[in-house]
Amino acid sequence: MLSDNQIKKLKASLIKTKKSLEKQLFKFAKKDEKIKDNYKTEFPDIGTQADENAQEVTEYEQNISLEHSLEDELLLIKKALQKIKNGNYGSCEVCGKEIPFERLKIRPQATMCTTCKSKKEAQ
Repeated sequence: MLSDNQIKKLKASLIKTKKSLEKQLFKFAKKDEKIKDNYKTEFPDIGTQADENAQEVTEYEQNISLEHSLEDELLLIKKALQKIKNGNYGSCEVCGKEIPFERLKIRPQATMCTTCKSKKEAQ
């Protein structure tokens, strides 16, 4: 079982990562007022020339992909923080066994133990 001190360290790491992800998102996206935990990528305005328009479309497509990746990570972090608050943090969502502290130190938002994660990836 995780100690209070371990949970405190992991929570601090989660909060730090959460702030970093939100900072990255706010560089090119705004919070969606209609959908919780969703962001809307803004279309860049580089210029009016053909090559500038092509660059805008490319940048927009890259930002949309990045937005989705960052949102997914952010949701995992929020879920982990909620589990800490609820007192059920650190258990594998598949088998229910405790996720080792060493794994959580590397990826505090992990939802599965290494055994279940390996099985899922092998499918």
